[in-house]
Amino acid sequence: MDDTALLRQTIRRCTAVLVATLAAVGVSLQSPSEASYLLILATVSVMYLAAEFIKVNPTAENSGTSSSTEEER
Repeated sequence: MDDTALLRQTIRRCTAVLVATLAAVGVSLQSPSEASYLLILATVSVMYLAAEFIKVNPTAENSGTSSSTEEER
């Protein structure tokens, strides 16, 4: 990944953390019947963060070692 892609990924993650934090504070300050949308928003942003950190991208080093192994055969 180049620097621009890494910066965009970092901005998306920071935005998701900010949204989750603000939604969680909003849920704690409102009554349960009024906080349904905020609860959904907090849940979705936490799920997005989990998916971002679980997602595995192959690096150039890994793809380079697999191609060299195929060439040796």
